[in-house]
Amino acid sequence: MALRESILGLLCDGPMTGYEIKQFFRNVIRNFWSVSDGQLYPTLKKMHAEDLISLRVVRQDSTANKHVYSISEKGRGQFEKWLREPVTKFEELKEPFVLKVFFFDKLSHEEVIRHLRSQLDLHARILDEFRSIRDSYKGRITAFQGMIGDMGVLYVEVRMLWINRMIDMVHKGLIEKKGALYTEEMVEIGKKFLEEIFSEKPSQEFQKWLRKLQSGLPVVADKRPRSKQVRSMADGLSR
Repeated sequence: MALRESILGLLCDGPMTGYEIKQFFRNVIRNFWSVSDGQLYPTLKKMHAEDLISLRVVRQDSTANKHVYSISEKGRGQFEKWLREPVTKFEELKEPFVLKVFFFDKLSHEEVIRHLRSQLDLHARILDEFRSIRDSYKGRITAFQGMIGDMGVLYVEVRMLWINRMIDMVHKGLIEKKGALYTEEMVEIGKKFLEEIFSEKPSQEFQKWLRKLQSGLPVVADKRPRSKQVRSMADGLSR
């Protein structure tokens, strides 16, 4: 866990109190990097002892004294070394809900639906929180930091699509009849769709489809067989 390096990175932009550092972890990045007081303050104390940061105590009469931390030259060197090293390990995620999904075949459909709807409500609250955090820091963060906010929003939205699809399959009695949420053809369309979203210049066919969607116009029914419809859409998105 790169707690020390993240503290050094924050202090690169200027001195901060221990409380300000704690608020950053608690309010800004807590959904993908959690730090407890029991981790933070001992780490600050150890970093000070190792001359990675300096400490200035600001005396206050009515409240507790402020402990203001600044990065040292030694600390800046360690941070820059860490920052330039590539990340070579994909961290494993601990997902209690996903672990439960693994055993959902042992529950009734009603119990499964209850679990899924509970998760959907939770994700909706987290999505609102992500958007609120992202919007509240607009103009005060770098472009790369803004991309992290966008990633968080997109990640939760994709998970909500996944949960909604499972709810639909359980309701329709398809969960035992299909081994996957989508066919391979639909997965390919999903990949093309994401490519278009992140493209600087989406294809004309995608832009036309998006304009229809935004204007609320119904998409004309395609009479061709499903497989041909899928291939045509995928071909169009790939252009």
